[in-house]
Amino acid sequence: MIGGGQGAFIGAVHRIAARLDGMYDLVAGAFSSDPDKSKSSGAALGLVPERIYASYQELFNKESRRRPGTNV
Repeated sequence: MIGGGQGAFIGAVHRIAARLDGMYDLVAGAFSSDPDKSKSSGAALGLVPERIYASYQELFNKESRRRPGTNV
């Protein structure tokens, strides 16, 4: 997820809507342009620290290198 961190109204709405069909797993995100806010938002959502990013560019770069269906 990009954006939608603490204090952002629409992020919570999008997460609720995505959960409606039961086919949603939030596994990574860059939740704010403020790196500290992004980290705290991701932690509050239960993400592992290595999947919480300081920017969307970092998210794209690191997530694109992951093997599909793994935690590697």
